[in-house]
Amino acid sequence: MDLDGTLIDKKDRIDNEKLKAIEQLREKFDITIATGRSYLSALYFAKLLNIEVPFICFDGALVCDTNGKEYFSSYIEKREVFEILNFIKKFKNCAINIFYKEKTILNVNMLSLGITLKHWRINQKIYLDEISNFNIYKIVLASYNFEVLKEVEMFLKNFRNSGYYIYPSGKKKGLYVMDISNKYVNKGEALKVIKNTLNYNFIVSIGDYINDLEMFKISNISIAPVKSHKAVKNSVQYVINNFEELLEILKNYD
Repeated sequence: MDLDGTLIDKKDRIDNEKLKAIEQLREKFDITIATGRSYLSALYFAKLLNIEVPFICFDGALVCDTNGKEYFSSYIEKREVFEILNFIKKFKNCAINIFYKEKTILNVNMLSLGITLKHWRINQKIYLDEISNFNIYKIVLASYNFEVLKEVEMFLKNFRNSGYYIYPSGKKKGLYVMDISNKYVNKGEALKVIKNTLNYNFIVSIGDYINDLEMFKISNISIAPVKSHKAVKNSVQYVINNFEELLEILKNYD
């Protein structure tokens, strides 16, 4: 299951209906999460949901379990990190987060936007030696100026054509966000790791945004909430209004 827009609301909560549905699903299925969020944020929800199998974070760049064991890891090349940071420093109205596995560093612009999460372990200064010595799994940009992110997107297309996407923030109206990860990773490739590691032969995926599309290709059943992105609803087998409908769909599968 995806997190934002699928399992949790804008205040990072999971309602009782979904929690009860997950417990019923556990009678037939192993449950895990696949999110674009950081390792620490995903870990928080994995523990909350008592997930015992590996989970996907950073849009597929890292597959871990709640004990920290890594099943797959793919970070951004250092050369690309420096190229991206050098390009965006000219934009005064663009905020930035840099995510390591267990730490987040961000500039003051991101703090001013007020969209930091309680699950982040934060440093407020970016040191070049840290960028050189630690693996960076994700870079997140945010701006109220959509054209800034489109300009960054055009820059990225010069040396890669995947591993990034722009979306409207669920936290602040009018704010747009760009997620950048390794160009070779996505939720589908990460799901393959879990499938092959644990020998699963039947997979159900639930998600609401374009970063879930590759995950659907690996799944036997694909499902989207009714408020999903249009491209997602056009790609899945089922569109649901609530988790009661999810249970109804899956009740005949063993």
